[in-house]
Amino acid sequence: MSQQNDDIDYNEDGDESDISENESGMETDEDMDEPGDISHGPWICVPTDETYVMPVIPNDFVQAPAPQNRPAVTARPIDYFDYFTVDNENDTNVIDILVSETNRYATQTIQSNQQPLPTFSRMHHWIPTDRTEMRAFVGLMMTMGMIKKPTIESYWNKSGDTYLYHSPSFSQIFSRNRFQNILRFLHCNDNRTAIPRGSPGYDPGHKIRPIFDILNNTFHTKYNLARDLTVDESMVGFKGRHNLVQYMPGKKSHRWGAKLFVLAESDTGYTSQVMLYSGKQARVRRAVHGLGYTVVTDLSSKHRGKNHHLVLDNAFTSPTLCRDLYTHNIYNTGTVRVHRKGMPRSFKTTRVAKGERVARQQGPIMAMKYGDRKEVTFLSTFEGPSLKRTENSRGVERHVPKVVDIYNRKMGGVDLADQHIQVYDPDFRSVKLWKKLLRNRRLLPKMTRMEFHSQIYHQLIGDLRVDRNIPRGPCNGSRRLVERHFIENLPGKSRRPCHVCSRQTLGGRNEKRSRVRTWCPDCNVGLCLGYCFRIYHKCQNFATHRRGINEE
Repeated sequence: MSQQNDDIDYNEDGDESDISENESGMETDEDMDEPGDISHGPWICVPTDETYVMPVIPNDFVQAPAPQNRPAVTARPIDYFDYFTVDNENDTNVIDILVSETNRYATQTIQSNQQPLPTFSRMHHWIPTDRTEMRAFVGLMMTMGMIKKPTIESYWNKSGDTYLYHSPSFSQIFSRNRFQNILRFLHCNDNRTAIPRGSPGYDPGHKIRPIFDILNNTFHTKYNLARDLTVDESMVGFKGRHNLVQYMPGKKSHRWGAKLFVLAESDTGYTSQVMLYSGKQARVRRAVHGLGYTVVTDLSSKHRGKNHHLVLDNAFTSPTLCRDLYTHNIYNTGTVRVHRKGMPRSFKTTRVAKGERVARQQGPIMAMKYGDRKEVTFLSTFEGPSLKRTENSRGVERHVPKVVDIYNRKMGGVDLADQHIQVYDPDFRSVKLWKKLLRNRRLLPKMTRMEFHSQIYHQLIGDLRVDRNIPRGPCNGSRRLVERHFIENLPGKSRRPCHVCSRQTLGGRNEKRSRVRTWCPDCNVGLCLGYCFRIYHKCQNFATHRRGINEE
């Protein structure tokens, strides 16, 4: 199991220079970038706001954020679910892949089993699934995020002491064994096409790759993003054994799990692209400028030339990244570490008091060191060091640099997406990491909450109901005490023991064992006409109640 620290340096592989600045604190000729770099010249001091020259933005951002070929205004929530899970370009969709690969894996598993199956194994009862059943399975699995229970089995528990939290709808839609059978064989890719670990081209995310490819394509092609975007890390909680498991102590929701790099809208949290961190050993190509540079350029490659504004934290930002994004008309604002390669060397030793700032400029890039509760360094090709009047969380007015204000308002897009997911995230244990990734739902942009999710669940399940020809047992206490039931004669000449009389004792022996011809069809129990029927539907512990009367 690998361990990853939240403060990992994703850039430049620690190639910063150890050459110190001169005594005056100003950059010397040694601070110049090497020949061939597009930003010729040294870092220039910016003594006043008027001195800073804003880079020329050739075209303003004019793209309106909206879905492309969106469903009709009268569309139901399920139409949006299908809208984002169907890839029209490649003629594939998530549900069909789940159906075909689940059936394939079940057939492979059963046929390859060398040992005879145990007598009561669920695999004896496996039958291939279809689209209708798989949609209902996905809907029921997502419903578990709204109705929280400790185990999967507890959703089907019908014992008498669980009537307060009994969920009869689950057993009406699926039998427990059928649900667990589908979950047992649930698959997204063919295991036979997986490249062995250690071989060239090995993909640790092979099992989930088709779903990632479909969603990344539909998220990009079916929605026009707003101007402000952000790239950040996200964690899918998992504490099992897997080479992808990372440890990030800075993540409060999940410290252990699989790490995702996510490109999202800053204001809505809409997820446009997701990249699974596969570990250092699985990299296809060497990251020349560091992993952070590669992640950002890969995630933003489909949005070049549109004048987007990308907000990053100090795990990704570097002067090299800012310059390369700028050449593709992507503007950048982010915090940066002062020891990054190419940063002004004076920033390593310069100290700024709270509320003060020091700025440098090199071509289109502005570097600023700002004193707040601690010193923070920024790089930006979007905004200068000028001040802006704003209010803090306590309503106190203050003046902060525009770069700081932009970063504070626009950096939380991925965290907002995580909040949307965690509201109704199904949380049950699995030893398969890829199944946890599959349930990490980034299917829809910010919309309504419980009503929207509830409608999707109901519409996915549809009219699927389990066909049960099994006699019902006695109804639980909550139903018989609150519903209106009526006594009837048993069909034919059959008799049943009275459910009340046969359970009452007097002096340690049965008081009587009445076999009667009357019953309550709703409760499916025989009952004597009169007192037994009435006491059974009024008292929770009817046996104790009757015994007390007899003892008097």
